[in-house]
Amino acid sequence: MSKLTDNDLTWLLSFESGRAFYNAKMKNSTVTQKTYTRWLKVYCDDLGLNPDQLALLKPNMADVMNAFQNKEKIPDPNQADKTLEDYLGFRMNEFYLKNPYSKKKNPKGHPQATTANKFNVMITIRSFYSANLRDLAKQTGKSLEKLKSKQRTPDVDDCVKLEKAMGNNARNAFLLWFLESCPVRVGTLKKLTWKDLKPLDDKDVPYWISIDADRLKGSGKGRYSKAKHVGFLHKYTGEKLKDYKKELKEKGIIYDENSPLFMSYHINQHGAEKGTRMVNFNDAFSNASIVAFGDDENKYYSPHDFRDLLSSVLGKPQINAKDKNIAKALVSHSATGIEGSYENFDGKEDKPNEDLLALFKQCIPFLLPETPATLKMELEQQKTQNNNVLEEMRKRIEDMQQQYENRFESFKNSIIRDQQKVNESLNKFVNVTPNKEEILAQ
Repeated sequence: MSKLTDNDLTWLLSFESGRAFYNAKMKNSTVTQKTYTRWLKVYCDDLGLNPDQLALLKPNMADVMNAFQNKEKIPDPNQADKTLEDYLGFRMNEFYLKNPYSKKKNPKGHPQATTANKFNVMITIRSFYSANLRDLAKQTGKSLEKLKSKQRTPDVDDCVKLEKAMGNNARNAFLLWFLESCPVRVGTLKKLTWKDLKPLDDKDVPYWISIDADRLKGSGKGRYSKAKHVGFLHKYTGEKLKDYKKELKEKGIIYDENSPLFMSYHINQHGAEKGTRMVNFNDAFSNASIVAFGDDENKYYSPHDFRDLLSSVLGKPQINAKDKNIAKALVSHSATGIEGSYENFDGKEDKPNEDLLALFKQCIPFLLPETPATLKMELEQQKTQNNNVLEEMRKRIEDMQQQYENRFESFKNSIIRDQQKVNESLNKFVNVTPNKEEILAQ
């Protein structure tokens, strides 16, 4: 597995098909350039082909005509499609097994390429052929899209396991629970500063945060011009913040209100330096996911996956909101109806909207890590109490039934005794009464 280097772009542009790919798909985006270049090189290296040779696996009409005129074998029009399907299905895993770089990237030496890796290859190669006017068949590689689109939203138990897998890194633990209680995009995370944390005189919600449109999705343009994110940190996240501050002090990192909220601890290949803005947020989650969940790809989390955690809680039937539209301020990545979300806001920056704070407080029982255990204990206690009540009722019913049976038996015996007395009285009467012959004789 080849690693992205500074020479990869030079390598790409040295081929005609590479230049076509760059001009059509990459030149306006550095992120797209890095992604496409990396995975195209991975694919080419593994197959032992350069981009121009790769392009010829999908012949266009000119290639077919040239082969026909030169009386050469007509190239297989589906060769590129078959090669990609075979690679995604089998060969990519084989290359991961052989290559030490893939094992170095995964702490547990995960032997197979992840679905995300395969998806990146698939979209890169499809884009490459499209840029060279050699489009692959529509169904090629599409089976992966169903797997990729499967939503991965962690729950509180997952967060607890991820925190444990992060070890003693207090910054990463704070980042984890920050996203759990205040979900924002990675682009927004990079722009947060310490002064964004606004203290609240509330033991359950010690901090709140207000983020303007310029630092959110859409950068305040068009339909995002009125966007705003209002978030809250619950008490457990507040505890992680204290640990993070203590860790910064131990590492000798000085910061002020204008310093980035999430700070780098050392120089790395992503361009960060100690005490500056944290650049790469994904590694903290990907490495912890592998440690915590092993081979379960459905739990390979990234910061992106946390954006719907709070939304899922807000959708619970136990959460009641006077105006559900106001909840959009808590999940700023949703643009639908976003302008209407702030019409009734008081606009004050010294405190949050009271209705929004009350709405978040309803969510807290579903966000705190200790809450599930507490609820479970309360449910067990309630169950025990209910069982005790049922047992008491059962005993009372049995006692009443026994009392009824005893009374019925007593009543029956009483009737029998009375009947016996009547019979005895009748017998005596018969014995003392003279018969007809005795009466006539007298």
